[in-house]
Amino acid sequence: MPASDSYGRRTFLRTTAATGSAAAIGGLAGCTGFLDDDETLTVAVYGGVFQDVMDDVLFEPFNEEVDFEAESQEQPTAEEALSQYDSAVGAGEAPVDVAIMSTVGVLRGLNSDLWHIWDDEDAFENLQYISDDLVEEREGGIASIGALSWYINLVQNTEVFEDPIDSWEALWDDEYEDQMGLLGLASNSFLLDITAEVQFGGQEILEDRDGVEEVFEELEGVTDQANFWYENEAEFQQRLRDAEVPAGMLYSDITKVMQEDGAPVRSNFVEEGSVIDSGSWVVLEPSGMVEEAQQFIDYASRPEVQDRLAEDLFTAPVIDREHSDLDDETYEEVAGPGPEAAISPYYDLYLEEEEWVNQQWEEFIIG
Repeated sequence: MPASDSYGRRTFLRTTAATGSAAAIGGLAGCTGFLDDDETLTVAVYGGVFQDVMDDVLFEPFNEEVDFEAESQEQPTAEEALSQYDSAVGAGEAPVDVAIMSTVGVLRGLNSDLWHIWDDEDAFENLQYISDDLVEEREGGIASIGALSWYINLVQNTEVFEDPIDSWEALWDDEYEDQMGLLGLASNSFLLDITAEVQFGGQEILEDRDGVEEVFEELEGVTDQANFWYENEAEFQQRLRDAEVPAGMLYSDITKVMQEDGAPVRSNFVEEGSVIDSGSWVVLEPSGMVEEAQQFIDYASRPEVQDRLAEDLFTAPVIDREHSDLDDETYEEVAGPGPEAAISPYYDLYLEEEEWVNQQWEEFIIG
């Protein structure tokens, strides 16, 4: 499926190679304000170039098919957005109709009854194409539907390191001492999950506090390799490009943008499995445009739309591979060996033990 003529990859790259992507759950641009327009379906999405591309390859063609207007709104950070939504829904209001939320955000919102539950899955003609694990069901209905996925990979500046850094074991390898930029939060780096898989043979050890403490003790070994811990991926992008910090972990889609823009960087899908995370569509409970929201989400779930997003954003489609028309080379570029080979975070840990995990993170890792 060719990239959009009016906003293809080259335009995407010219816009900025240092803008955050959908993968930057904790570091989105600030909120520019939500519109309150009964005639418009407002959809909160990740900002910057991501919003620009989605306007072109998702919103514009969708609006040509329907008799109402869907408009993207730049969403603030996940934490801020959830706080806003919680206050608004508690007052019976919907600052937006639809939002794209990380998996952790979806689950936190469910705990606060923020999302509309679809009791008729037949309303979604294209739900059949979405991977089962990206459809969240609650109370006999559907709470969220996958929008797009991304991978956290090991990355490198190829002018400093020629051979691919493609094993998470590199995080403990003193060859890379003081050479790596690493994501700075437990809940966005998923380094606990990586450590559990690589050093303990699986994520089962994360099911209780004693096991998590063991993982933290092992994870301390990566701190010697860390040059800095970042929350804003744009800061690491520049340091990686300039070889100031020549290796680390970063979202694959962002690294692909940098590479195609001429930066001497490489994104490596990891032998033990890259980390996969996803954003999903949710509808705020008080929205008065549930039917319109259903049409929008169903459109975004079409295989050809998912393929367009993958081509222009370098994100991974949320449809099963058999439904995608991406050629093998393009699919491998955005998804590597696929979600089955990836590490899926143990999300319950970051929901049920959020405060305790953050305390341990500060003590063992950042402190």
